Amino acid sequence: MEILNFNGISCQVVRHNRRRVRIAFRSGCLQIILPRHLDPLSIMDRHRQWILAKHEWFQRQRLLAEQLELVHRANGEFLSLVREMSRRYAGILAVRPSGIGFRKMKSKWGSCSAKGKISLNTWLQVLPEELIAFIVFHELVHLQVRNHGPGFKALIRAEFPHHRDLDKKLRLYGLKIL
Repeated sequence: MEILNFNGISCQVVRHNRRRVRIAFRSGCLQIILPRHLDPLSIMDRHRQWILAKHEWFQRQRLLAEQLELVHRANGEFLSLVREMSRRYAGILAVRPSGIGFRKMKSKWGSCSAKGKISLNTWLQVLPEELIAFIVFHELVHLQVRNHGPGFKALIRAEFPHHRDLDKKLRLYGLKIL
């Protein structure tokens, strides 16, 4: 893996045995995945406008994320909050998780296993209550609908009509703490 400087933007170059080029920003860092024989600078130069615009957008998002307040909750308070939310939402959805656990995750707020176990990111403890509720509900919905298809989205929309705003807030908190 190489690191290049492109107009003051640090770029991680990953070479693979693939035919297509992929340029992406991962948590605000530019990454280019390309076949081994291609020159990354010429590809980045060809996509200069997109890279610069996306980099500027991430910088603005980072500034917004820095302004977010984290909530300070004791462990017991957080556990009680999650238990109460999961009981309430499990009742609404008529589902029953096989268990709820907590662990540090680098890029997700929660997950649901095929066996029905919900795992929640320990960083949820510092998020506002509404976002914790959104994540808990999201993972419990996966006990009914395994994917993010229309049925899943309908259930999310029914409980959280402003789910898009919540998703945006979660992305900002992700930039701040994940």
